[in-house]
Amino acid sequence: MGWKCFAVFATDVPAYFSSLPPHDPEAADRLREKLGLSDHERVGRSIFDEAMYPDSGTLFLGAYPHGAILCDVDRSADFFDDVSYRIIGKSAGRVAGTDFRSRFLQIYPNGEVLAVVLSSVVNLWGYAVYSRGKLIRVAAGTADDPLFANEGEPLPEEAGVLRECPMAQVDRECRGEDLVFDVMAGRMLGRRVDDPDYDEIMLELSEYRKRDGGVLSRIKSWWDAASGGP
Repeated sequence: MGWKCFAVFATDVPAYFSSLPPHDPEAADRLREKLGLSDHERVGRSIFDEAMYPDSGTLFLGAYPHGAILCDVDRSADFFDDVSYRIIGKSAGRVAGTDFRSRFLQIYPNGEVLAVVLSSVVNLWGYAVYSRGKLIRVAAGTADDPLFANEGEPLPEEAGVLRECPMAQVDRECRGEDLVFDVMAGRMLGRRVDDPDYDEIMLELSEYRKRDGGVLSRIKSWWDAASGGP
């Protein structure tokens, strides 16, 4: 199947999410506010396997005793800095993107943050790893733009693929997906999400939808469009 995953993990415990820690919806609400996402309201719950590729306008937040997970297409790309436009068609260098990234990196300032992007249908793949708030490794590519990011020392989790396929040939051999799954497994989940010997990853997250701004908001949007504003 064609896998898709746009997620950001934060924790100060290696492979923390392999323990399937309990999710706290109220803590997720507080995290939403801290991240500047108050325009989203909680509408339900999900598990990681279902949440890792959210629809537009939907995001998922998991809040755990020693970690957090966010699933959102645009915000995952924010962690790839000035190459994010190659992922989603717009630059994360915008103020909103860099502000969001800074807020997220402060959740566990002495821990690690891993952002991953994956859409196997178009051979898009990538991961960005931050330790103590500093970017230590980023790699990403697509079928149309092979290896557009490759900075920092390769991670131990990359070794299995890179022994068989040099990084410069990863796109040609379609091994980017394997790299993403290996990095996620080794540093955060404890297992690959495509492992046929395991059931779904039963990590619970809260689902949020972007709020309808109401009548006044719709009138303002209509007025701005009609007048060429704001």
